[in-house]
Amino acid sequence: MSGLYYTDMLTVLRAAGLVCKENAITAGWQNRARSSGGFPAVPVCVFWHHTASQATPENDLNYMIRNSPSRPVGNMLIDRQGVCWPVAAGASNCAGKGGPMTFSNGSIPLDMGNTRGWQIEVANSGLGEPWPQVQIDAFFKASNAMNKRFGNKPTDITSHARGAGDGYTSRKIDPATAGAVQGPWRPRSTNTSGTWNLSDMRAEALRRSAPAPIPPSVEIPVEDDMQIISPPKRLYDTRQSGGKFKAGETRTIVLPGVAGRAAMLNLTAVPTDSGYMSAWASGPKPVASSLNFTATESVCNALPVPLAAGKITVFSSASAHLVIDLLGVWP
Repeated sequence: MSGLYYTDMLTVLRAAGLVCKENAITAGWQNRARSSGGFPAVPVCVFWHHTASQATPENDLNYMIRNSPSRPVGNMLIDRQGVCWPVAAGASNCAGKGGPMTFSNGSIPLDMGNTRGWQIEVANSGLGEPWPQVQIDAFFKASNAMNKRFGNKPTDITSHARGAGDGYTSRKIDPATAGAVQGPWRPRSTNTSGTWNLSDMRAEALRRSAPAPIPPSVEIPVEDDMQIISPPKRLYDTRQSGGKFKAGETRTIVLPGVAGRAAMLNLTAVPTDSGYMSAWASGPKPVASSLNFTATESVCNALPVPLAAGKITVFSSASAHLVIDLLGVWP
């Protein structure tokens, strides 16, 4: 084998908080590449694609790895649940004709995208199918993680499509459709196909790469000052009312009868998908998670959470029920 093969792909992605899976179809991805082999030099950007399919991850992977005449198609796949699947550690066939384009660490000559950029394929038809927030979040995390691995800037990305003077090639529309993107980030559309605005993509990638702002400090007294609640008090249970969290949902939760600066809470996630939850008082979501879970196992964690007038804010990256028990209060 010649060239560069990024066999640490899954390590890099998992370190960024992404869920990664492999199967019999992806087996051998560490040695997989287009006929020219590995990358001749470190990739200077990340390409953003959609699959233009409505298939299962297995069917998408089967096409990308086994059945496409241009196999392997892309370096990785992000499915509709935000799970990352490896395809090829070396250069792939996904962005051949187009360009040229210049990035912070170099340029892609005309029609050289296959060997100069990392290719992320994301499962979506591109014809108005919803883009779940969990998938959008994974898209940005994966892009930022791989660009960091290559020593690039977060803004060293390009859409496959050239629209409104940006992007890589006029032959494609991906990623699209802008109006189908779910969650707080909403890109503008650059053409009648709904291709995402590249400037919006780059700005959001840069924003998400920045350290989270440090919230105003909330002094949590030493444990001896905590008023212990014995026995613990059940405050919140979505199995009884309110319904489970949807992937990417944020809720403000009133803790009945709880007053003070902070509370010692036991959070229990009863999930149907793999992901994480974060609990905090108010304001921007913190970077650190409060508990992490898989689709097959309930997880609990006891931790101090600052209060905002008897309320807390909880974010769940995946579908899950949440149970909150009160263990103590700092007045």
